[in-house]
Amino acid sequence: MQLMGSSSRLEVEPGGSAASELALIEFSSALATAHEAEELRAALRSGLDLIARVDGGSKLAICEISAASDGRPLIVWQTVSGDGPAIAENRNFEDWFRRARASARSFEAMRDAPQWGALTAINQSTGWESFAGFFVSGAEPDGERLRYLSSLARLVAAALARIERGTSEEVARRRLATVSAETLAWLEFGVDIVWEAASDGVMRCRRVLNRRADLAGTIEGANLQALIVGAGGRNLFDLLQVEPSIRHMRAQISEGPAARMSADNIFYVSAMQRENDISGLPTYVGTLTCIPARSASTLMNEATAALSQVRSARHREERRRVEDDAMLEGLRLLLDSRTPREKLARLTELLCENIGGEEAAIVEPGFDGRPRILIPAPRILDRSAGVVVDEIAAATAESRFKLYAIEDPTTGAIREALKLDGGSIVAFALPLRGQAAYLLCTTDAAEGLSADGIVFAERFAFILRQALLLREEQAQLAQTAKMAALGQMSASIAHELKQPLNTISLATQNLEALLSSPKFDAAAVGVKIARVLAQVDRAANVIDRMRRFGRKSVGESAAVSVDELVEGVLLMIRHVLEHAGVTVELDLAEGLTVQADELQLEQVLTNLIQNATDAISGVGGDGRGEAGGGKICIRSFTSPEREGEVVLRIEDNGPGFPPGVIKRALEPFFTTKPAEQGTGLGLAICDTIIRESGGHLALGNHEQGGFVALTMQAALTAPSETR
Repeated sequence: MQLMGSSSRLEVEPGGSAASELALIEFSSALATAHEAEELRAALRSGLDLIARVDGGSKLAICEISAASDGRPLIVWQTVSGDGPAIAENRNFEDWFRRARASARSFEAMRDAPQWGALTAINQSTGWESFAGFFVSGAEPDGERLRYLSSLARLVAAALARIERGTSEEVARRRLATVSAETLAWLEFGVDIVWEAASDGVMRCRRVLNRRADLAGTIEGANLQALIVGAGGRNLFDLLQVEPSIRHMRAQISEGPAARMSADNIFYVSAMQRENDISGLPTYVGTLTCIPARSASTLMNEATAALSQVRSARHREERRRVEDDAMLEGLRLLLDSRTPREKLARLTELLCENIGGEEAAIVEPGFDGRPRILIPAPRILDRSAGVVVDEIAAATAESRFKLYAIEDPTTGAIREALKLDGGSIVAFALPLRGQAAYLLCTTDAAEGLSADGIVFAERFAFILRQALLLREEQAQLAQTAKMAALGQMSASIAHELKQPLNTISLATQNLEALLSSPKFDAAAVGVKIARVLAQVDRAANVIDRMRRFGRKSVGESAAVSVDELVEGVLLMIRHVLEHAGVTVELDLAEGLTVQADELQLEQVLTNLIQNATDAISGVGGDGRGEAGGGKICIRSFTSPEREGEVVLRIEDNGPGFPPGVIKRALEPFFTTKPAEQGTGLGLAICDTIIRESGGHLALGNHEQGGFVALTMQAALTAPSETR
């Protein structure tokens, strides 16, 4: 399927959990980017077809429903997937609406058709209500499918509510702007006196406002020269000779009856020259506003409060914009090609940037009592840290949120156990399928995180949870691929065990003959017993390696010997290579070690050797290796380009990578093998594992075939003796 809003193409099997999760994420991303009603409806139209395909070709429909005060439902707008049936406004629809409105069930059945619908309220204001309707035709939703479709219904309702709320806020914002403009206009032109003056500056009242006849009587006949304006002490008459107009300047009246009013009032004057009269001399017009001095401070306080509200509104709007951008980037990260660890690292970085946090960490409790830090640096903690994580789990069990103040004794214990810097700590629970993970964020602010920061973190936790769920899915895919490989190696296991068992059988038969012989030879018996014990050790070693290979990795990084790694993998798949007529040539530099998860690295190397064997044998291509002529060369050496890196290269004499294949070989679900022999996940999983270890995987061709090169960080410590 082609994901909306993305240039990448993912090919998934309809109905699978991975497909459902990806479809849900893509649908969420498309809805999050819609800011207008038409954009949202377009996203719903496109997303509905995507969800229908993932849900096995179901017929889906989305309605926006309004209900008047009499309760009668009206369909404002609807869209359907493909050729699905439209929802008709009839008695059956009204009956469904009545039952769905009163029911607590997720989906309520239509009575005249195999159709089920979920009703979610969007707006419940008095007198007029609106709802989102999500309909599915065919089989009744139940089990995991019911949970998935219910999540989609809530998601659609939330998106419609957001757009409706945004529309209401936009209307309110425009109304506020209109009122503000009208208020400013009133303040600017809400004058007390409109006056005019002849060329000699004598003033005449033209209009009296605000019942200020007293003020009109004091300035009638006064001269513009008596109005001192501005801080320079110039009178209004002289100022208008050089300035064509002045606007809202503070003035004092120095002569006449109005002069006595200046002690208790503040005057503001506006004036301008107008066209000359018939004598050719200029005339003047203007306004005068009088404000009692005792109320000027009150007006100033009100103006200051109004400006503060405007600044606060702008700050909230800017913060909302920044947070929306962060949410959108987080949704895009979920579909990014980065590894799960890289995604989680960037998501926690985004979180800290937007809530004022100093440092963030994600921790999950281990089933063995040892918690694991996922971010910032993966590591396994000791059992004493498990007590701290258990306390966090108990504190966030109900509210999913807990603030640990800087003076709280538990705060110090958390910082010490998890090696975090900072003062206060905020913990958020991230529920997963099996158990919860916990997001911890520190801050040096005395009051901890702000209320806005906490609200954003709770919203952003949804994206973190999705990233963790994708990480679980990928780990499960890797484990499934490993078990599939183990099944393919069953013949090799049987072969490796059959040889020591045959040897043990022959040795015990010889022992039986020696023990029954009249000439008992103790030395010969000892040799036979030693041979039996050696073969027992050999069989135990094979079983131990297979057991370790099938064990699920916990992501623990350690120093791994390249020589021992290659030797162990070849021991497991030796019979597979012999059966395919492939010989292995080793060119390993002595003493090289890499920093990685040994179990995961064994899986990668096994998969690459198996792929090389398939290429030589012609599985998924036109292989050119003849019986007995296939060869794989495994080389290891220090990187000539970058210090501190080790390269492990697997070469084969197969047909190599075709140009069109090599560009897509690392894409999930891409394969050239038949459906019964390959899933297209092998190389993609290998690439992810190597990148999670801080290295990278490269594909290419050489003169005799193809190669895969693993570049990894060299280990700083020696490998452990125990496994």
